[in-house]
Amino acid sequence: MDGKMGRQRRYTTEEYEEAISLLERGLGLSKVSKITGIPKSTLYYWRNWIYKPPSTRWMPKPINSLAYVIGVLMGDANLARHGYKYDIELKTMDKPFAETFAKHLSKTLEKPIKKPTWTGPRRGWRAYQSSKAFHQWYQKQTLQTLKPYIEHDKDTVKHFLQGLYDSDGSNDRNAAIALANSNIDLLVYVQYLLKRYFNIDARGPYLTHKKGSIMKIRGKEFIRKKDCFRIVIYKKLHVKKFLTEVGFTIPRKQQGRPKRKMTYHISNLHNNYIENMNERRRSDSNRGPPG
Repeated sequence: MDGKMGRQRRYTTEEYEEAISLLERGLGLSKVSKITGIPKSTLYYWRNWIYKPPSTRWMPKPINSLAYVIGVLMGDANLARHGYKYDIELKTMDKPFAETFAKHLSKTLEKPIKKPTWTGPRRGWRAYQSSKAFHQWYQKQTLQTLKPYIEHDKDTVKHFLQGLYDSDGSNDRNAAIALANSNIDLLVYVQYLLKRYFNIDARGPYLTHKKGSIMKIRGKEFIRKKDCFRIVIYKKLHVKKFLTEVGFTIPRKQQGRPKRKMTYHISNLHNNYIENMNERRRSDSNRGPPG
């Protein structure tokens, strides 16, 4: 508190950055407090990412990581409220995808990385961060207002496309690269980006599934609420160009391998575990008691 009025002191961005720099150099809380005049309790909150001064509130910057996160948010990721937390989260069966998203999300928000956690065979890997400032910013955006962050340079375009293709893209044995989405304007924009920045042609958009049709996800049936469209890269040279200049961060997609059925994979793991345990019991019984 500051002065007789008991008002909370307002710290500048420069004061915050100086204190964090000193802490990162290994100086203790007491030492940094003496140098900066900032209370140890405040420094503790800053060091442990519990609280940051309002002057350091997150603001969007046109960097590769934000472009990737935007791409994933237009695909598989979403914004979610969990009580007082404002989460940006991705749930996926592909661990490399979750790890890449977690890395880019932490860089975007300038927070320590949170390793993805396994939430079970139905939900897969969960990668997330919490940020009310990001929530409020992203919910106000449109495809048009996001373009300066996507098209800041060729690298941000590449990362945006990677995020979107990691989410909704597919690679059919390196013969065709497809992208499916219900937003036809987004698919047309992707065609423009591929052509302008990488000289890659993508045909379509083609209507693949109509609104009201049934789709199956991990054994459950859902009714599509929107029409679904697809664009496809067919030309062999352009497929190769996409894989070398844009690419997927998910190894199986980059290599053109089919998606594994997770239910089959999990049941196999369970069966192997039971067999190993039975084999260990038989081995222990054959050895007899110790000594």
